[in-house]
Amino acid sequence: MPVMMEKEKELSQQESLQLIATMIAKAKDDYQDTGVSALFWGVIITFCSVVTFFNYYWGWRGLDYIWFLCIIAVIPQILISRRERKNKKYRGYHDDMVGGVWISYAIAVFMLSYITNVYRIEQANSLYLVLYGIPTFATGYGKRYPPMIIGAIACWVFAILSLYTPYPYFILYNGAGAVLAWFIPGLLLRNSYLKAKKQYV
Repeated sequence: MPVMMEKEKELSQQESLQLIATMIAKAKDDYQDTGVSALFWGVIITFCSVVTFFNYYWGWRGLDYIWFLCIIAVIPQILISRRERKNKKYRGYHDDMVGGVWISYAIAVFMLSYITNVYRIEQANSLYLVLYGIPTFATGYGKRYPPMIIGAIACWVFAILSLYTPYPYFILYNGAGAVLAWFIPGLLLRNSYLKAKKQYV
């Protein structure tokens, strides 16, 4: 009789540990970044960069305003952020800090756009690339996510190269930076997120 009780106790301890492990895994899955925002901005910035490059040869006046697409894109980004926040049951202590970094980045980009337009600074591309790298590196470093760290460093390398590259070719660095800093990391995050969801459904 005592042997059976010991076995039951042992089983119940194993079951408890298994339950805790499952709960931790589900919490980790819920906390994990979906990658949607990174993919979204990776596509937008790359698209605008490629269109701007080709428009140098096409000369369509309407396409000079293609970068206004980034302002319009803020609306779906807000909706994406709200939906993801609503679906998250677990929130990391550094989520607000990372969010603050990206809000600061967005404000800095809009301010830089205004300043470069008012003072007609033509070679501002390198400054945008420097800015791209800051929140990307901070996020990658904070979340221990190497693809974003590599992407951020790539943006800074492109920023230097763009100083020595003539227009319109340096515009392509913007697209390359967006692909390496956001699109590829976002794709990897998305695949990882979907695999985790499938595993714990």
